[in-house]
Amino acid sequence: MYRSGPQMVEIGVGIEGTVLAMDAPLQLQHVAFSGNSTLSVQCSGTYELTFFGNFEFSVDTRLTFYVKANGTTLPETVVFKDVTGNELDSFERTVLVHLCAQTNLVAVVDNATTANGGNSGTLRIPANGVHLQIVRVGP
Repeated sequence: MYRSGPQMVEIGVGIEGTVLAMDAPLQLQHVAFSGNSTLSVQCSGTYELTFFGNFEFSVDTRLTFYVKANGTTLPETVVFKDVTGNELDSFERTVLVHLCAQTNLVAVVDNATTANGGNSGTLRIPANGVHLQIVRVGP
């Protein structure tokens, strides 16, 4: 799935798990798009999970981008980066994960705490700037 248009999200320091809005499904097999930024796995198995984001934050900060499964962070998906204010930065990761049927996936972004280099600001995402793709590769 992906976001077809641009979006802006206000993120405060230490705010955890801001779900990124996505509104358009890619071709799906064994996965359903619920229409609210969530992919739902319909069949248990091993999946290749690929996600990327192109983000521009209004000030220098440390952003963390990852995927949550049923509200829990998938640790192998976590990507963090110190970003420079008003510059476009790309985040990307591909992982293999075993997922059970009825697992709901969302892409989220966090802003670090002040102690870890975080600052409040506005996250700008260009059109087509956030993607979450999942492909079943085995049982």
